[in-house]
Amino acid sequence: MNAERLKGYLKEQREKIARSGLPLRNIRVLDLGSIVAAPYAATILGDFGAEVIKIEPPDNPDGLRFWGVVEGKFPAYWAVAARNKLPVTLNLKHPGGKKIFGNLVERADVLLENMRPRTLERLGFSSARLWEIKKPLIIGRISGYGQTGPYALKPGFGTLAEGMSGFAHLNAQPGGPPTNPPLPLADLVAGLHLAIGVLTALQNPRRQEGEGQEIDISLYEPLLSLLGSEMLHYRLTGILPEPMGNEWMFTAPRNSFQTKEGKWVALSASAQAPFERMMELIGHPELKKQPGFRNNQERIQRESRQVLNRVIGEWIGRKTLAEVLAECEKAGVTIGPIYNLEDVLRDPQVRERGSIGSVEEPLSGKVFSFPVSPIRLWPEKGKTSFPGLPLGAANEFVYEDLLGCSAEEVERMKREGAI
Repeated sequence: MNAERLKGYLKEQREKIARSGLPLRNIRVLDLGSIVAAPYAATILGDFGAEVIKIEPPDNPDGLRFWGVVEGKFPAYWAVAARNKLPVTLNLKHPGGKKIFGNLVERADVLLENMRPRTLERLGFSSARLWEIKKPLIIGRISGYGQTGPYALKPGFGTLAEGMSGFAHLNAQPGGPPTNPPLPLADLVAGLHLAIGVLTALQNPRRQEGEGQEIDISLYEPLLSLLGSEMLHYRLTGILPEPMGNEWMFTAPRNSFQTKEGKWVALSASAQAPFERMMELIGHPELKKQPGFRNNQERIQRESRQVLNRVIGEWIGRKTLAEVLAECEKAGVTIGPIYNLEDVLRDPQVRERGSIGSVEEPLSGKVFSFPVSPIRLWPEKGKTSFPGLPLGAANEFVYEDLLGCSAEEVERMKREGAI
């Protein structure tokens, strides 16, 4: 697909979104982020109609483009994470690039970035300068440690945040090493919080009066906030939470158990009624009234947990996955299978609900399948118009259609290194 055809394709997609009724279809976002954190916030906004212009330096593409490349040409992570985005190249160190950026800011509602603090200021675009260009602009920032504090200027990454927040310490088997998740969790959670911050700022009455807003998100604080109950419990009791594997300090029984054929199930039966039904089912009704097991507060003690893990594990270990699920469902016990991704794709709930969607990659015609937005605003759902596109694929579309540049001007800016 040549540049002219791609420009027409993107124009067609824009017109479809304008007619779609998606709630953010009149919002324009400049995505200055890289890798995962701030770009993920932009992805969430784009799912609901925001026009997201993804800005990359012409000589330094977003590193996400090189994650999980299939067949040497299909960047799997990029295709998903950069969906619905209009990728343009722009050199913010070039005078011409700065001018173009100012023109984009003038037409934007939101600017998102996750550079090290003060980087944008050094390029000549402090918050004050950005608000001179567009007064009600919402500026969303993600950095390792936030814009303030003694660590503010340190480089920060999600793995470090997962360690600093306390998450990696708790996310381990008892006696085992701290365990980081197998995905950029801190970045994704920070991106979610930034998206929430943007949506909140868009509703700020002062914005209608022309006042801008700056949102400051660190990588470690969103994860830390998820551990709020554990933190308060520690401060009140002095008992330091320790790794518990698949259990949780506040509930029991809650664990993962292996079936006869080596499959795994996740059990959460701490509420009193499911617990009592579970004890009846596995042949230990006496535990319902026995001291140490009569309520959740008694069951979370170490000795009680050990007994429950043993008797439940023995019962599940004697049965196949199908038998466990069928008998627990009949008895009203809350249990479910632990899936790999192949299992997920086969599950009837996932299929019926349309949790996995498909979209055609416009340049190759290849069909990509990946999870749709989990946010459903009936009757409108989040929409994937197209997957992540190649570097600078929307240059002509954005610079000519939005900024009014001629094709000759776009070519000149390329030659001069502005874009």
